[in-house]
Amino acid sequence: MHVPAFTDLKLHDITSGPGDPNAEPLDMNEPAGSVGFFAGNRKFLTRKLWGAANEPPFFHHGRFTTMREAILAHAGEALDEKNSFMGLSPGDQDCVVEFLKTLQVLPPNTRFLTVDERFRYKKWP
Repeated sequence: MHVPAFTDLKLHDITSGPGDPNAEPLDMNEPAGSVGFFAGNRKFLTRKLWGAANEPPFFHHGRFTTMREAILAHAGEALDEKNSFMGLSPGDQDCVVEFLKTLQVLPPNTRFLTVDERFRYKKWP
């Protein structure tokens, strides 16, 4: 079975710069105590979207309770994608969020492929 991960598995700066509240104060990829270590981290691994609906809270730090909040927090290298989302009508934005909510990994022995948040059958339009 082929399941697309929907990721490039690369590091991207998705913040607006050093003062962005979504940046991390320390860069754990740099030697401890070095200038780079204390410069902070603004690069994050692109997470897979497959299963994203199973993994709240959202964003690298887990501060967002909704996918919409996480989308709107993107900046830096992801600013074009955020702006594209913001350029959509409110209804189309809702459709994107609803699509992302379908990207979940169902528990073993789930009887249906379309389910609600309690894994009960959900009629799909």
